[in-house]
Amino acid sequence: MSVTITKASGRQEDFDIKKLITSLIRSGAPQRVAEEIAQEVEQQTAPHARTGDIYRRAKKLLRKFNHASGMRYSIKQAIFSLGPSGYPFEKFFGKILSHYGYVVETDRSINGFCVSHEVDVIARNDDTYTFIECKYHSDGGKATDVKTALYVHARFQDIKKAVEKGAGERMIFRDGWLVTNTRCTSDAIQYAECAGLRIISWRYPEKGSLERMIEDKRLYPVTILHSVRKGMLDPLFRADIILAQDIADMDLEAFVGKSGLDEHSARILKKEADAVCPCANS
Repeated sequence: MSVTITKASGRQEDFDIKKLITSLIRSGAPQRVAEEIAQEVEQQTAPHARTGDIYRRAKKLLRKFNHASGMRYSIKQAIFSLGPSGYPFEKFFGKILSHYGYVVETDRSINGFCVSHEVDVIARNDDTYTFIECKYHSDGGKATDVKTALYVHARFQDIKKAVEKGAGERMIFRDGWLVTNTRCTSDAIQYAECAGLRIISWRYPEKGSLERMIEDKRLYPVTILHSVRKGMLDPLFRADIILAQDIADMDLEAFVGKSGLDEHSARILKKEADAVCPCANS
C-alpha cells in the first residue's frame, strides 16, 4: 500500500522510493546503500509526512555512511541558504556557466529598443550572447509562474529588437533564459516552449535542470558545507568565493588570505570542500 506525502507546495503525491534511491545515488551513495537508506526512510514515513521531513531523515542516514555524500544531498537547501536576496544566486549561476565554457558578466544594464534593462547574467559563448533572468525564491513551495515567464520574455524581446535595429549593443543575440531555484508551473513551461524562452529550474528540463548542471560538475554552493555559518557568507561572497570548488582549488594559506576568515574556521571549511569536490585538486 502506497503512502501519501505532502510536498512543500502543499500538493500531495505517493511516496516514490525509486526517486529517493536515485537522488541518494546522485549524492554519491552506492546502489546498495541508497536502497537500504530508502527502505528505512519508507518504513519510518507516516501518511501525509512532509517531504522536508523525509529529506532530513534521508540526509541523516546518508551522513552516517559518508559525510561528504550527506552534504551533497543538501543541494536544494544549500541554494535556499544563499538568500535572503537573490543576488548571491545570480553570482552562483554565473559561476556555474563559467564552468560550462561561458564568459560571464553579472548585474549589467543593457539598452533595449524601448527602455533600459538590468540583466542579471550575460553569458557569451563564441560570438553569441545569452541574456539570463534569475528568479530566486526562499520558499520551496513557491513555483515560478507564467506571469514571470511573460515578463522575462518581453524584456529580452526588447533587447533583441534594439540589437537587430542597431539601436543597442553591437552583439549577436542568441536567446534568453529564465533560471529559478524552484519549480516552474506547467503554464510557464508551456509558454516558454512556445515562445522560445529557455527555462532552467528545479527538475526541468530533464537533462539540463539546475540540479543536474550542479551535480554533473559538482558545482556546489559554499552553503552546502556543513560548517559554514551565516556570518561567514558575506566575506566569502565579497571575495568571489561562491562555490565549494573555489575553496578546494586554493591551498589553505591562499584561502585564509582571500576570505579573511580565521585559520581555524578556514581549515575546517577547506577540509569539507576538499571532501565534497575531490577532483578539484587532481
